[in-house]
Amino acid sequence: MSLDLIGFLKDGKYRLKVLEELEKRPLLPSELAEILDINRASVSRVLKDLREKELVNFTSNNTRTILYSISETGKKIIGIINDR
Repeated sequence: MSLDLIGFLKDGKYRLKVLEELEKRPLLPSELAEILDINRASVSRVLKDLREKELVNFTSNNTRTILYSISETGKKIIGIINDR
């Protein structure tokens, strides 16, 4: 596991928090915004960053609804961070 990914998560204000919430259960961006009390635009940016690093997965149906969940890589990184 890369130390770069750990640094990436800790460098952002909400990246780690979003990943920790997704570890509990899959969520919609609007649900994440409500739980973390941040605006949806910020959540969208964080999710985009996490997707690019392959830390989250997402599923979408024919509507604009996208459900996010933590990836296996994301679970491993959370495990490493929590063990420290």
